[in-house]
Amino acid sequence: MEKKLEIYVHIPFCAKKCNYCDFLSACFPYEDQENYIKKIIEELIDTSAFARGYTVSSLFIGGGTPSLIDPDGIKAIIDTIRKFYSVSEDAEITIECNPGSTLRHKFVKYREAGINRLSIGLQSADNEELKTLGRIHTFEEFLKCFQVARMEGFDNINVDLINCFPTQTAQTWKKTLKYVLMLRPEHVSVYNLIVEDGTPFGEMQKEGLLELPSEEEMDEIDRITKEVLTQQRYQRYEVSNYAKDGHECRHNKGYWTGVPYLGFGTGAASYFEGIRYRNESDLYKYLESPTMFAGLDDFLLSKKETEKLTKEEKMKEFMILGLRLTEGVSETDFYTRFGVQLDDIYGEILDKYIRMGLMKKDGYRVGFTDRGMDVSNIILAEF
Repeated sequence: MEKKLEIYVHIPFCAKKCNYCDFLSACFPYEDQENYIKKIIEELIDTSAFARGYTVSSLFIGGGTPSLIDPDGIKAIIDTIRKFYSVSEDAEITIECNPGSTLRHKFVKYREAGINRLSIGLQSADNEELKTLGRIHTFEEFLKCFQVARMEGFDNINVDLINCFPTQTAQTWKKTLKYVLMLRPEHVSVYNLIVEDGTPFGEMQKEGLLELPSEEEMDEIDRITKEVLTQQRYQRYEVSNYAKDGHECRHNKGYWTGVPYLGFGTGAASYFEGIRYRNESDLYKYLESPTMFAGLDDFLLSKKETEKLTKEEKMKEFMILGLRLTEGVSETDFYTRFGVQLDDIYGEILDKYIRMGLMKKDGYRVGFTDRGMDVSNIILAEF
């Protein structure tokens, strides 16, 4: 049986940090970008020895702003993966793009490299709201970016959006959805703003200067999201993700269904052979990290936060990740993987929320109801 493997490559470079962003990213000199690509390629080659017997089903290049760097660097990364790993012929290969840094020649290079899916970070179709978020692009630049991507043959495009942030109203959110859906992207990701410590929004909140939409306004924004996307035949397949039929993000579904993954670059996380680990987060320490290993144990000693999961931890993770999907968790898959009945482990929690109308059983699958999906983070904390 084929063993699937997913690969994530982290590009930490940004032209400017957004007001809400707590991702591992920053502004660095161009020469650091060149050295970083070389190090990524080294890491890919050195790690490939441990991935024999696996077939790469998806590759996701995220950040940061991957579209900021030279596209030849992106191609070199993908070429290295194809040379040293077994890659499925129909592998999904995604790159994240910022509308302000993706010019036509980059899309041409991406196609040549084999990239077949784009994720474009719009966030809002209102230019004043984009300024509030600290974005460096305008809606008009996004439109040009999207149009050029289509002209270059990309037929699988995701658009990232954020809602429930300062200055936004239900009406401006409805306009954003209207303008975006007129373009008919294959996939839309919708994230509610989470104010994180250490971000400009986080500092404003501490000082009492961050005026977020009211709870009623947020509820109306969420209602509009579901209503408008459903009307336009986008299926909600995960808490924050909607897709046209057949265009669910295979890479993300792999995360949520337990496909092992290898992460490359600063701070990138991996889950491989039952072990979770993370790379060095500091760029310059990462560039100096070791590259030659005697074996898997020696390799893992060089990583941060290495953790071998217990059976109980694996079961918990299987439920928390799997329940993010609207299709829920298969009781059969749970038994096949862990050798115990799902009800024997989590029956009490499931029965509680089924009685409340927040969870449901459909045959041999258990998942959230529509109401339950909206409060899923609270419920998942009990697993």
